Amino acid sequence: MVTLVDTDLLPPSERRPAQVGGMLEAAIGARVRFPGRRPPAHARMDTWDLGGLTVTRADLTGELELTQSVRQARQDVEPLVSFAVQEVGEALQDHLGGRRVVPVGGLTLTDVTSPYEYRWSGRGVCRSLQIPVARLGLPVDVVRRALPLARRSPLHGLVSAHLEQVTLNAEELVGEPMVQALASATVDLTRALLASADDAGRTAQDAAAETLLSQVRAYVRQHLTDPGLDAGRVAAALAVSVRQLYRVCAAAGFSLEQWVIEQRLEGARAELADPGSRSRPIAVVARRWGFTDASYFSRRFRAAYGVAPREWRQAGAGVWSPPVPRRGG
Repeated sequence: MVTLVDTDLLPPSERRPAQVGGMLEAAIGARVRFPGRRPPAHARMDTWDLGGLTVTRADLTGELELTQSVRQARQDVEPLVSFAVQEVGEALQDHLGGRRVVPVGGLTLTDVTSPYEYRWSGRGVCRSLQIPVARLGLPVDVVRRALPLARRSPLHGLVSAHLEQVTLNAEELVGEPMVQALASATVDLTRALLASADDAGRTAQDAAAETLLSQVRAYVRQHLTDPGLDAGRVAAALAVSVRQLYRVCAAAGFSLEQWVIEQRLEGARAELADPGSRSRPIAVVARRWGFTDASYFSRRFRAAYGVAPREWRQAGAGVWSPPVPRRGG
């Protein structure tokens, strides 16, 4: 965790509106205004790196307006989408032609490189997760068209619940070996939400297939350590037939079995590199990631990464290094 702003730690001489506003603007990346001409009685912002995704928690007491003008929006280089959960207080959002009151527990989706306003009065706490549009793999115009419609998607409740837990438990999640997989699952779910909200140029069948693939990836990542994970388990969990599951995967050029193995290997590799797991036998690590045959695990690990699991662990501990090839002559 990195604390970007904490006014409780500032001496009174550094709590003037211009100074506090400048600190908040640097942390948030938007213009900050205090309608009451007084800085917040309390302002704290913390941030976490969740597998390459930024999670921020803002706790502010006072009157506050965050604005992004058309001119400011044009200066931004990388389009970003902020998925924010209102933890305390009620906020008001103006964005992409719509105005919305955000209640406690409400989810707001904001293209932070488009003009917007976000404000509240009294105490407000907001947790947000930012995803670059490039990671979503969707055109910017599709994202902006889908944002105001996302609440109508059948996936809205599922994604809201996921983001609620991810942002609430960021402090614990950043240290988990599976944090990269969690970040990828989060990107998949948010992509599915936006894709399902935008129908332009897409058939209902296309949207359903894309949504199903995102759900498959998310479910698999959540159950990677289950040795019984197979196509039948995935299909049953998502209420589709195994035949339909394979048909959708094949149409996307996606091998479910190979992808499960690749994700399990990546999880085992991360655990083996973790100093806290060095006392754990490699066979136990393999079983934890769904590999019941230690020999098969070793063969697949070497094929994927070019070294044996033991060599990978020793390299992480600084004990082993790959042999240097001899030079000819």
